[in-house]
Amino acid sequence: VMLRVFDKNGQCVKTGSGVVINSSGYILTNFHVVNGGSYYGIQLEEETDIFYTDELIKYNQYFDLAILRMEKRRRPVPVYKGGKRLVRGQKVVAIGSPLGLFNSVSDGIISGFRKLEDVSVIQFTAPVSHGSSGGALLDLYGNLIGIITAGYDDGQNLNLAVDYETIWQFANGFLK
Repeated sequence: VMLRVFDKNGQCVKTGSGVVINSSGYILTNFHVVNGGSYYGIQLEEETDIFYTDELIKYNQYFDLAILRMEKRRRPVPVYKGGKRLVRGQKVVAIGSPLGLFNSVSDGIISGFRKLEDVSVIQFTAPVSHGSSGGALLDLYGNLIGIITAGYDDGQNLNLAVDYETIWQFANGFLK
């Protein structure tokens, strides 16, 4: 999904991305995307309407993860369960809304596994830009392996996603 973050005056102050993780309308995104918002506009694939919510259900600024809830029901993206170990060189797909370009897709590989302040992240090469934060990092089977959270502007395709194990730890009660 593409997220628009509105302040208390009704002004859109930033945009980002998110992933439907539960058929009851729960959306996983980054805390830094929703932080400071009074309410949120949600754009879904194959929908012309924007859905609005002020339901910030859960967040953890340390993991940089947050969950919103909308009234609209959607089929969730399955979260990887770790059956096979992820490896460097493995192909991945990133989906986000960089610079407001709704649900843009790029591909790359896993280039490393890092710890940032004890949070496990996946380093990947699929190109992303501002607005991709909160978007999906998928394996080639369509499983969510990470939530896109950061990139280094000084490097080329040095991007990071909060890994699936942290997602399970944070959102376990919301995942199916």
